[in-house]
Amino acid sequence: MATPAPHLTALRPRVVVAFLGTWVLALLAANLVPVMIGALVADLGFDISAAAGLATAMSLGTAAGIFATNTVVARFSRPLLARIGLSILVSGFGLAALTMTATAVSLGVIVGGVGAGITVSAATAASAATEDPDKTSSVVMIANRLFAALLLAVIPVLGQNLRLILAVPAVLGLAGLLTAGGLPSLRKTPGTVPTPAAAVVDVPTPADADSPERKGKATRIGGLAIVLALVFGLWSMTEDMVYAMTELLATTHVGLAPEQSSLLISLNIVGGLAGALLAPIALRTIGRSWSIFGIVLVSSVSKFLIVTTTAPGVYAVAIVVWGVMYGAVLSLVFALAARMDISGRSVALVSGVYITGIALGPVVGGVLIENVGLLEFGLLAAIPSLVFGAALLIVSRRSGVSEHGGAQTAPAEPVNVMEEAK
Repeated sequence: MATPAPHLTALRPRVVVAFLGTWVLALLAANLVPVMIGALVADLGFDISAAAGLATAMSLGTAAGIFATNTVVARFSRPLLARIGLSILVSGFGLAALTMTATAVSLGVIVGGVGAGITVSAATAASAATEDPDKTSSVVMIANRLFAALLLAVIPVLGQNLRLILAVPAVLGLAGLLTAGGLPSLRKTPGTVPTPAAAVVDVPTPADADSPERKGKATRIGGLAIVLALVFGLWSMTEDMVYAMTELLATTHVGLAPEQSSLLISLNIVGGLAGALLAPIALRTIGRSWSIFGIVLVSSVSKFLIVTTTAPGVYAVAIVVWGVMYGAVLSLVFALAARMDISGRSVALVSGVYITGIALGPVVGGVLIENVGLLEFGLLAAIPSLVFGAALLIVSRRSGVSEHGGAQTAPAEPVNVMEEAK
């Protein structure tokens, strides 16, 4: 029987600031990839494939940082883990910005990616310890899309050079070190006293946690979390294999100027902000599972149109709508994962596989666009995406997670489902 969980952390200003300084900040490096690739080519003489390969390596480093810490996020202090990640992020991007040599930049960007992954792992796990993970996820996605849009608008004005682009996450990471203390941590030992460094969730250890019924339920939810991670990672790959090709498609197939293409990419990112605002409305009106499927359906059609249309107006509408759907899906799925497992390991796992999909997307997209026609490329992006949307619907329905959000409840005798799923 589920009971209200008053020990979970409310989304107070200090907690919100902590998520902004950790989760949002760590995702900004990935948002800077389009301008980073151009700057690597212009300032250090990288060819496009080498610059794109470094961006992929950075994303894979982020995924590696998440996977490496998945076993400890349930027990380790989230503020401390986030500060370790931020310190590595600052060191990596800071080294790259200061030296500006090809070798040092390559090493620094990959190390910075690992630090971002550790930070994301701590922050996403912390979201599972908040009273309403849907609200937490929406706030993070809104801030992420807003900050990304602002950065991509400001950087060209300040001078689109590589040193500046690398310095942005390094400097912001220093600020994040000061805010990370507000991340909620999970304590499984009875009678734990909250510390000033972080809000603490005090989860009692159940007397019958080893009962077959409890283990069976935990194993089922843990298995669903693994399926959710794999499906969401594959879906994210279909997203980024198109996103990486948008400028090429816009300029060579639709006939837009590079400036027009850049404007539409910015509008796509701003659309994600609208999507994060849309997600809670969809959650309350039609429920999580059908919202996810419906949004993925619209997203899949948008991707198909982006790849296949030659009409500038259709392309523009499709890419903006696609951005709206993307922000909404991220909010709903990350909140679903956070609600599935109070330890935070499920949502951290989902984050890691999701970022792996992002890293592989441009590689897959590049291979497809060189070897198949645009109609085939569009179908290979849209049809699997729709199948993954149906799978996400099924996982959401079977998870037992609240269809309409609201204050989180926790089992009277919680266990770590990811541990039991092994």
